[in-house]
Amino acid sequence: MLKRPTAIGVSIVTIIAAIVLVVVIEWRGRQAVTPEETEDVAQQGDLNMQSMQDALTDQINALPPSESRQRMESDIGLALSRRCIQWTEVEEKDPSDENRENRERACEEFRNYVDTGTLPDGTSNEEATAR
Repeated sequence: MLKRPTAIGVSIVTIIAAIVLVVVIEWRGRQAVTPEETEDVAQQGDLNMQSMQDALTDQINALPPSESRQRMESDIGLALSRRCIQWTEVEEKDPSDENRENRERACEEFRNYVDTGTLPDGTSNEEATAR
């Protein structure tokens, strides 16, 4: 069964192709390169770059979601995120020390939950999602 190329494998092939190109150019001596040859090299470089990006995207998409990403996309994570956004909007409309503190606390609770899975002090799963 054939495996899809990895981003590292594609990068190595691209580097080898660039080395070969340099060797060929040096082998030709100091002859002028035609505009067509320049365009061909530029197009091949674009194709190589797209191929590397596609391989890397495929690898990233094949990875299972991280625990922090799962927490971020969970009901609790979304609820805490909404709370952070709401306090940010409140503070923007009515800047005050109290609103800034509430925003900082809400956003820190969200970041802490995503990073560690720890719920805000004294909050149950049901309370967090109800907010």
